[in-house]
Amino acid sequence: MDALKAVFFDLDDTVLKPRAVNPWAEFKKSHGLEPDLLILEGIARRPTDEQVLLHNKLLQYEQALSASSELREGMADLLEELSVIGLNTALLTNNHRIATEAALRKHRLAFDLVLTREDAPPKPSPALLQRALEHFNLKPGEVLYIGDSEGDLRAAQAIDLPVWFLATPHNSTLHPRFEYPGELLQALLQR
Repeated sequence: MDALKAVFFDLDDTVLKPRAVNPWAEFKKSHGLEPDLLILEGIARRPTDEQVLLHNKLLQYEQALSASSELREGMADLLEELSVIGLNTALLTNNHRIATEAALRKHRLAFDLVLTREDAPPKPSPALLQRALEHFNLKPGEVLYIGDSEGDLRAAQAIDLPVWFLATPHNSTLHPRFEYPGELLQALLQR
């Protein structure tokens, strides 16, 4: 493995505190979208006029989630320590840019790069990860990706990028999995 030069993060349930109830599953259920598809895939299967309405509802929902979001305990310290030791950071999210920027402002977070679904196809496609690698001119072995979901795992595996997970109520089968950002930081410093 190459020397670590950057750490990439997912937003929901990773940088932001996980919610007891999965809000994306709730959105799918309340709008009759297939539970096994990404929300955007489910919307794309609807008639065009319905797609526009659902995209607007999704953006409103994402903005409401950003407004009510909480920062995961210990995340600010983790991000500060990564900056101190000179690692680049990127935020790679399937969220809309408007909602993402609202969450970043609310929690006073700064990343060296922020990519949203407007920048590349959403995860589990590896496209967001690839764009970030290209931006920093890095190889997958020089980066660690921190996520929380099967989609994060599939995106990282598609390009052989190491991936670690922060615990949520919904991801007990993903490994390596850390309960707290501080625990993850200690493991990162020891690698």
